Amino acid sequence: MLRNLFPKGRYRELRSIVKSEKATLTIASLFLEMFITEFYKVIWQPRCDIVADWERTKGIKKQDLRKKISAQQRIVYERIPTQQVEDGTYDLKGRKIFKCGEQLSVTLEKTRQYINQFIKNGNRRVVKAFTKAI
Repeated sequence: MLRNLFPKGRYRELRSIVKSEKATLTIASLFLEMFITEFYKVIWQPRCDIVADWERTKGIKKQDLRKKISAQQRIVYERIPTQQVEDGTYDLKGRKIFKCGEQLSVTLEKTRQYINQFIKNGNRRVVKAFTKAI
């Protein structure tokens, strides 16, 4: 995961600043942890909330999820009404509906901001700011 999130060039740049392999790996793993946290907050948690609401409206319980569904039981899916605007698609409450790539871009951009802030300001300020944000 670190290789995909943290390119070699960025790793070498950080390594030249820090001068220690162990510290560089620690910093890189901190960024990975930040990425995972942001992914959870921006993508995974809203998805889980939507699925839980949908299950509640359809009357699906945890016991039902464990059972094997017969061929006769089909769930009819309803399309969410959306509005197409120049800059994207929105639901009727005005919330932007992200495509998969857009969701990943938002999370990666937040992670890049943390990385750049870390390189610019140093370890203590960023870690304190990040832990307060959580």
